[in-house]
Amino acid sequence: MGLLRKLTFLFYGLFTISGEMMALLGRTLVELPSVFRGGRRTLLCMMEFGFYTLPLASFIGLFIGMVTALQTGLELKDLGLVESIGTIVGLSVVQEMGPVITAFIICGRVGAAMTAELGTMAVTEEIDVLRSLGISPVRFLVVPRFVAAVTMLPILTIYSILIGIWGGMIVATSSYLGVSQVVYYKRMFDALHLYHIAGGMSKTFVFAAIIAIVCCHFGLKATNGVEGVGKSTMRAVVASLVSILIADFFMIAYVSDFWRWLLG
Repeated sequence: MGLLRKLTFLFYGLFTISGEMMALLGRTLVELPSVFRGGRRTLLCMMEFGFYTLPLASFIGLFIGMVTALQTGLELKDLGLVESIGTIVGLSVVQEMGPVITAFIICGRVGAAMTAELGTMAVTEEIDVLRSLGISPVRFLVVPRFVAAVTMLPILTIYSILIGIWGGMIVATSSYLGVSQVVYYKRMFDALHLYHIAGGMSKTFVFAAIIAIVCCHFGLKATNGVEGVGKSTMRAVVASLVSILIADFFMIAYVSDFWRWLLG
């Protein structure tokens, strides 16, 4: 009975939190037109999501491409198929590695900071002050962050993908693997189709919405002072990462076929 009770509380909490997040998403979508009245706040959030994350995205994107090319190149070289590195790097970076890893970067860097910021406002009763002044916390705090995430994550993902492809080219054309640069890009462009790009980029909008809503929810719900803010930040990051992987699985299983049917 003790185990059953724990499982009951676990699933009850899971469905309760999921429902609260869906309600927050609905309120955010309703309040979206107000983003034009808070242009400065939105611009600052976009700078945080995009411009200030560029160095980290460049570094990680570069090494993702280099590691992917090196790891596959070592195996393909033994099989005499080393010229196929461009195909593997292109497909893996465009469809999976680029969108997922970039979302992880945003979640770890911006999502955690966003949760901590809103959590601090919640425990110091600043959000209650906004409500007492007749200002909607969703409109004032969540909408700018949601718009910034949905706008900047796709752009940052494209940048990371390009950097990753370039990093893969550096390794593939090295003296160790010896693939021609022309062959590398030709194999890549021959393998990539429009539905591959559309499938990979469509993930970024879903991942951006997940990061913004999950992190804002846990930030607004923070309690119990500094300790509560820390716990909320940890839960937000963990929940965001898990949700991104779950969403990625279902989008591969179902949405990819839709893009293949539409654009193939």
